[in-house]
Amino acid sequence: MEHRAKTLTVGDDLTFEVRRSSRRETLGITVDRDGSLILSLPDNCPLEEGRAYAEEKQFWIYTKLAERKLLRRPTRPKRYVEGEGHYYLGRSYRLKLIDDARPDVPPLRLYRGRWCLRADEREHADEHFRSWYVSHGQDYIEDRVERYANRLEVDPSGVKVRPLGYRWGSCSPDGTLNFHWRSILLPARLVDYVVVHEMVHLHEPRHDDAFWMRVERAMPDYERRKRELAEEGGGYF
Repeated sequence: MEHRAKTLTVGDDLTFEVRRSSRRETLGITVDRDGSLILSLPDNCPLEEGRAYAEEKQFWIYTKLAERKLLRRPTRPKRYVEGEGHYYLGRSYRLKLIDDARPDVPPLRLYRGRWCLRADEREHADEHFRSWYVSHGQDYIEDRVERYANRLEVDPSGVKVRPLGYRWGSCSPDGTLNFHWRSILLPARLVDYVVVHEMVHLHEPRHDDAFWMRVERAMPDYERRKRELAEEGGGYF
């Protein structure tokens, strides 16, 4: 059972939300994309041990916060007008508004290199794009998970594509892999990095040396992809 406790300040400017869980056996730190810090502790772990762990990880934390700042660069809101670009697997496709309100015509489709949105559905364009990305992202990411499953020697209990706040992906305690529907906007090489990253968590819950060694064995150039995601991810998010 997980419950939240107090906050903990380390140094001059690092404030953590402390979360304790009876299911947890190790200490961990999460840097969310909004810059918030979470220190996860087992129920029986003294707070001072958590403080020492956080102090030890300060350089890593500041590095992650710098990456999050790049990730959160503001982007212009979509207006869904003729010729506007919308991403899919790293490529921007132009939007075409079509005057065809027949019920058998889908409200949105990617056809011959163009997004085709029914003009009468423009008011609901946000919903249609999100639904399209979830549906196609599910198929695409399931395929990528299957590709890496043998190499990583894992058997996920499930794959879900859904909203995840400021996270690209997560691994649930029951072995379910979760991916933000916006992941499908990324270039394919970065989608693969997110997939491999979360799959390795089925072996290694923490971002320690053992974790990154497994990532590197499956993806020798992971550091370059990781850096690209930190530097360019905001443009797709």
